[in-house]
Amino acid sequence: MPPNFSAEATALVIESEKYLPPLRELMPAAEIALLTSEYSSQLEKFCHELKVDVMKGDYLRGALPIEPKIFDVIIADDCLTNSLDTYQTLAELNHLLKDAGFLLTQFYNARFIGMLESLRLGQFPTHEQKFWAKWDVVKLLNDAIYKEIHFMPAEKVDANVDEWVNFGFDNFNDDLRTKIWYVKACRCEAEVAALKEFYSEDVRAELSRLLHRIEYNIDVDENFSRLVELRRRENIFDDYLFDFIAQVVIHEDARKFIIERL
Repeated sequence: MPPNFSAEATALVIESEKYLPPLRELMPAAEIALLTSEYSSQLEKFCHELKVDVMKGDYLRGALPIEPKIFDVIIADDCLTNSLDTYQTLAELNHLLKDAGFLLTQFYNARFIGMLESLRLGQFPTHEQKFWAKWDVVKLLNDAIYKEIHFMPAEKVDANVDEWVNFGFDNFNDDLRTKIWYVKACRCEAEVAALKEFYSEDVRAELSRLLHRIEYNIDVDENFSRLVELRRRENIFDDYLFDFIAQVVIHEDARKFIIERL
């Protein structure tokens, strides 16, 4: 998680109140909310002391009772392990994130050697939690429109995995020794997220609309005039504008034309 957040930052913690004290320390001025299915007066008091809003609801069994695009970060420990419809849950969480927001979660690794050893011995343990391989998680998150995904080991064992490697099991990033993976899934790529932090959503939408109209040869002179005026009115600096053009304008010839004319 980034070390600093702005005073306007917002965070949602789902069913994991243990994260609230360190999160409040990390984000002293932010708006933090807890969504829980097990509400109590003791929990309410705990959250009140931390200046955390409490919402009651079971996000695994229905739509989230929250407006879209309002959180910079969502912490949902069990969205991969306990969801009834994992894709639907991930998509709904994505819907709550701001353009540059991200989801923090974790999962039990199906390729962990402890699991493989159990299977080799004919033991097929049943668990309420789901197990995943990293590539399955990547596919799920991609399908749910997360653009950038990072993994970090949460729990590892010190064990010899040579036998499993010799069997043909890949051990990239020490996957075989990792029992639990942490996941950071971003709503957009870091480069795009950086661009989105400078100007409001309305300004970015207008800038994107003008660029696309110019790109597709729609009232070019008029839209160039509007682009120049928007640039002046909002004090859009050159590096930002040219990076934005590189991200938004698809066709190379159109991109070169716009940059040269500017």
